[in-house]
Amino acid sequence: MKITFLGTSHGVPAEDRYCQSMLIETQNGGYIIDAGAPVMDCLLRIGYDLKKLKAVFITHMHSDHVYYLFSLLTLASWYYKEMDFDVYVPEQAAIDGITHFLGVVSSSFPNDRVRLRLIEGCDVYQDEELKVTAFPTEHMGASKRPAYGYLLEAEGKKLYISGDLNGQKIDYQEFVNEEGVDTFVVECAHFPAEKLIDKLRDCKAKRVMPVHVFPVEKYDVLREAEKELPFEMEYPNDGDCFEI
Repeated sequence: MKITFLGTSHGVPAEDRYCQSMLIETQNGGYIIDAGAPVMDCLLRIGYDLKKLKAVFITHMHSDHVYYLFSLLTLASWYYKEMDFDVYVPEQAAIDGITHFLGVVSSSFPNDRVRLRLIEGCDVYQDEELKVTAFPTEHMGASKRPAYGYLLEAEGKKLYISGDLNGQKIDYQEFVNEEGVDTFVVECAHFPAEKLIDKLRDCKAKRVMPVHVFPVEKYDVLREAEKELPFEMEYPNDGDCFEI
C-alpha cells in the first residue's frame, strides 16, 4: 500500500500546497481521500492510470475537502469514460446537491460509472484488496453534521487518516494508542500543537504524519518534540509519496 499526498494544506491553499487530498494505491486499485486539491489535474500530472481509481471517500463536507470533487466527477462523466468508481459522502444533502449541480453543468451526469453513495455505519467499503472503516469525529458537532476519519487496511498494513477533529477533544480513535497502526495521518489545525503532542505520547503507531497544519509555526513545535515521542515522524509536502 502506498500513499501520495496530493494536497497537505489547511483550510485554504498556500503558494506551495493545495488543500487536503490523498491518493492511496494498492497493487490493482486507487482510492482518493478528500478532494481539496485539483484531483484530476494531480492524477494526470503524476501519470496515474485513471482506470485504476475505484473509490473516493470524503471525510466531511467542508469546502476545503471537496473543492475539486465536482471537476473530478464532471470529467469522469463526459470525457474520461473509462473511469468507473464510487464516491462515499457523509450526508444525503451532499448527494442531492452534487447531483443537482452536475446535472446543470454536465449532460453526462448522472450515469452508471460514477456512483454517489451515502456513508451508513462503520463498514464503508471492501474489495479484494482494501477494506475501509469509517470512524465518526465531532469536528462538525456544533452543527450536528457528520465527519469521519478512515482506517484503511490492505496488504497486511493499516493506515489511519484522522480527518478533521474536534478542537477540544482531539477525538481520533483510541485504537491508535491502544493497538497501533503502521501509519497515522493526523490533522493539526484545530488545536495547539502542544495539545496534540501530549495526546500522542501514548500513540503506538509506527509512524505519524501531521497534515492540515495551521499555522505553519506548529511544524517547529512538532519537530522539537520528536525526540520525546515513541515513533517516527514524517512531514508530508504536496507530491510526496510513502510506502505504508
